[in-house]
Amino acid sequence: MAGPSTPDPFAFLPVDSPTADEIRAFDWSATPIGPAPSWPIALRSILATMLASPQPMFVSVEPGQLFFFNDPYRPMLGKRLHGAIGQRFDALWADVWDDVSPHVEGALAGKASMHRDLPLTMTRHGFPEDTWWTFSYAPLRDENGDIFGMIAVTMETTRGVRSTAALRALNASLEREVDARTRERDQIWGISRDLYVVMGRDARYRNLNPAWANELGYDIASLVGAAFDDLLHPDDLERATDAVSQLLDGEVVEDLEVRIRAADGTYRWFAWTCVPDGEVVYGMGRDVGRRRDMEDKWRHAQKLEALGRLTGGIAHDFNNILGGIGGAIEVVTERLESGRTDSVPRLLDAAAGAVKRAAGLTHRLLAYSRQQALSLSDVDANAIVRGLDLLLRPLLGEQVTLSLRMQPDLWRTLSDASQLESAVLNLAINARDAMPHGGELGIVTRNAPATDIGNGMADHVVIAVTDTGMGMSRATVEKAFDPFFTTKAIGQGTGLGLSMVDGFARQTGGRAIIESQPGNGTTVSLWLPRHIGDVAATVGHAARERSDGAGRRVLLVEDEPMLRSIASEVLEESGYDIDACADAAEALGVLHAGRVPDIVVTDIGLPGMDGRQLALTVRETHPAMPFLFITGYAWDAFADSPHLPERCALLSKPFSLRALIGAIDELLEGTAP
Repeated sequence: MAGPSTPDPFAFLPVDSPTADEIRAFDWSATPIGPAPSWPIALRSILATMLASPQPMFVSVEPGQLFFFNDPYRPMLGKRLHGAIGQRFDALWADVWDDVSPHVEGALAGKASMHRDLPLTMTRHGFPEDTWWTFSYAPLRDENGDIFGMIAVTMETTRGVRSTAALRALNASLEREVDARTRERDQIWGISRDLYVVMGRDARYRNLNPAWANELGYDIASLVGAAFDDLLHPDDLERATDAVSQLLDGEVVEDLEVRIRAADGTYRWFAWTCVPDGEVVYGMGRDVGRRRDMEDKWRHAQKLEALGRLTGGIAHDFNNILGGIGGAIEVVTERLESGRTDSVPRLLDAAAGAVKRAAGLTHRLLAYSRQQALSLSDVDANAIVRGLDLLLRPLLGEQVTLSLRMQPDLWRTLSDASQLESAVLNLAINARDAMPHGGELGIVTRNAPATDIGNGMADHVVIAVTDTGMGMSRATVEKAFDPFFTTKAIGQGTGLGLSMVDGFARQTGGRAIIESQPGNGTTVSLWLPRHIGDVAATVGHAARERSDGAGRRVLLVEDEPMLRSIASEVLEESGYDIDACADAAEALGVLHAGRVPDIVVTDIGLPGMDGRQLALTVRETHPAMPFLFITGYAWDAFADSPHLPERCALLSKPFSLRALIGAIDELLEGTAP
């Protein structure tokens, strides 16, 4: 029988801290304070508090002046970070010890001290540098009131001191020049197109240069005493308020881009650099509107380039597909005219296959544009990944090892199971192609509680596909979701794969995120919103045989003449009584004439009143009327609802006519939602 487990002497330390890990790994038994189990409660308490603080802090513990610090303090150590834990304070910081030792001795004697912008020359990165620090030293006392060390809260202020010194030097120079009545100061202040302003701690303007009049059309006197936010664009107010708070706290603000209202009511972009100096703040604003216009034009040019690639890729793929369909029809026509039917089924099968490929291309395009009709349901992502296991292994080949790590209590997500399966499969094949010489492909599922990925704080389910391949550069990552962007050779892919995955994820309310570095592999993660509760799925309609439809009336509303004609003919052959209309107005006329159908089959993207509006109008007088919506694009008609209304179903174009009959059967028999 096993004995009782030994308590963890470091249980008071956080588990997600590199500094805490170094404390655990250090051999304290060889130090004056001894092994961790013998440490006093006061030491444990102050270390736990320090390691939980976001402010850079360190502790020196007696006996031995042993040095402890927290994670925010690590960057300040520079090259001396390695092995810093457990060193003597005076040895670790030997180059500045003469400057700080009086303050340390004071703290160990029970005297706390505060120091602002103390200059220290130190060697952190292999060369001496002048630095400035604001810090406080205080004694550490145990439960008996005895001092056993000191604690410091510190912050490097080098940048602020240098900026303030530079601005003070400039200000002093300007004052001397003014006193000496030199022209240079007046020229800089007077002819500059940049906006200069002096603002008090009350956030009101004290002085402004003539550029405010020349560039923005204001009377300078009218602006003196105005609040900083009087001229700001409302959308920029929050960022500017945060910046002013930083300035009043003594921090320098750089490259703050906000819009300033001109006297004529228009807004212009200015990038501000502001420096606090005692009771005032000095600011300079440079007009960046022209730069932003150039950036907008560049982004527009990029969009046009992407559109060109998109349309070119579509034309290429569809020309190939249409060539196959047209060739098959031409040969079938010639064979039938000559009385030969031996190869007609094979040619028609080839044409049907080309139609399916075209449908697949349009589905990927719609997924990229977030306009594909999704059959949303309560999905178990783990089940999707497990179902792909057997399919993936033969596709990956012998050189690629597949590793699955799935969180057992994974949350549910509201998604389209078939599209999610296709997205994960697509990512896995991309990962395989990124490892031409073999490697490891991992698929991981996990819960991500209350994560902000651009849609506000929310719980997410994450499916991450990782490879150990060549990785991607930052420039490639930025383009990876663009349509038809691909790193594969011509003929090895359309370039719609990742854009389709991203479009699908966004359409479900999530995101796709790429993490990659050249030589270190790639991880593409699907972040899908967590779903709680049951949602009826939009049912996919498999083709099936139909019993006699005699006695059933179908109102068919379709604006495409050929599809309307063929569907009417097939439904009539199945025994249905058909009223075929080209638009919603004509369909409503049939209803007003007293011909009430058993079911309405309508395209969503009708001219004028769309299919959903037609359904809402019909159900005002026939609330139980079943509706079968057929669509190739206009899913945004249902954008305000995650699933279809009751006794409605959706059939995506292109569809087989047998599937159309089967979908009508399901609704009429009450088996569809």
